[in-house]
Amino acid sequence: MKSGKVGLKTVIVMTILALVGVLSFLGMGAAKTYLSGASAGSEPKSVLATPSDDGKSVTISWQTDKSVQAVVEYGTTPASLLLRSLESDSSTSHKISISPLKGGTSYYFRIRVGEEVYDNSGIPFSFKTKGAGGGTGIPSINPQVTLVATPSLINGCARNVDYNNDNVVNSLDYIKCMSGGKGTVSPTKVVMITPIVTSGGCRIDVDYDKNGSVNSLDRIKCLQNK
Repeated sequence: MKSGKVGLKTVIVMTILALVGVLSFLGMGAAKTYLSGASAGSEPKSVLATPSDDGKSVTISWQTDKSVQAVVEYGTTPASLLLRSLESDSSTSHKISISPLKGGTSYYFRIRVGEEVYDNSGIPFSFKTKGAGGGTGIPSINPQVTLVATPSLINGCARNVDYNNDNVVNSLDYIKCMSGGKGTVSPTKVVMITPIVTSGGCRIDVDYDKNGSVNSLDRIKCLQNK
């Protein structure tokens, strides 16, 4: 009888110890998960970066099995992801728009959930904005068009044409014209004049800030977009 009671107590004690051990293990695991920010189902899937046509922004999207709130950390070099864009809410379908960006530039990013960081198998995800050579969406420097009116005529002869080719325009040219040497008077001409551009590559005649007037603030706006 005595030995039977001792055996029952031993079984109870061993059972309690086993339960304590299991609970302790689970508790440590839960604490570790909490502290690290890791969570099953938070790993990004189908990560996609879609740059805008103007080269100034990008939309990054991905999916997760669990509803989480993430941060995109990005920069222009893989080792310098110092810029951050935070989601406003938790979700399983994620989409973050980032701007302003430089055109024609390579960017690198990773996704952070808590303290857990996700990338492309050990290296940051990447994308390149549209636009050649860091395009800024600033209007291109196109020549301006100036119309030059047809010269006034007297009896079909222009006043300012050197008809007798003596390098002087006077009454003898009118006589030459009337005697049959008037030649051809050109119609309205189109003259191409290249606009003035400052040292920063900004035009002085463009309303960059779109406020209806052209002034020094437009050059500042242009330089800020570079």
